[in-house]
Amino acid sequence: MKPQTFIFFGRSGCGKGTQLKLLRDYLNKEDKNRNQFAFCTGDGFREFFNKGTYSSNLAKAITARGELQPLFLTISLWGNAFLDGLELDDHVFIDGYPRRDTEALVLDSALKFYQRNNVTMIDFIVSRETSKKRMLLRGRADDTEENAETRLNWYDRDVTPAIKYLKDQPGYTYIEIDGEKNIEDIHTDIINKLTSYLS
Repeated sequence: MKPQTFIFFGRSGCGKGTQLKLLRDYLNKEDKNRNQFAFCTGDGFREFFNKGTYSSNLAKAITARGELQPLFLTISLWGNAFLDGLELDDHVFIDGYPRRDTEALVLDSALKFYQRNNVTMIDFIVSRETSKKRMLLRGRADDTEENAETRLNWYDRDVTPAIKYLKDQPGYTYIEIDGEKNIEDIHTDIINKLTSYLS
């Protein structure tokens, strides 16, 4: 199996984090001698917020309002993670970015720098209603009704163009997954759609 690169997309609450973990577990069994590099922007920001610095407090307030973080900060987090942790033959898992077309351009330049020529975009399709319902059920402090609407709006406004930008670049394969199904069926759908070229 060649080193794979996966970018997970989907509205908040679509279950992509769960499916990313299941795919990592699957590849651990199928390709047990290969290391994995995974970075989730949400986890990176939560770790950053805990530092309690001037910068992290400013960023924390932005998330509390349900707004997008500034471009330089998001790119710094995942960019430094790449620089510090990515090795030549790793499987790569990306979750939570890019969130706008300008960030997609930078990510594409990073993947070309690392010669990641077979990138799979996995897009979990759920309705706005399902996304909002799942966000409010998570019980996070920032998952308010107002913030849920804000996130849904910026996903449609900013993330959708980022997806289109990467789809139009050479070396990217785009896969749509029905995120309304149960966890097991979604995982099966992913494996079935990847099987043809996970070799």
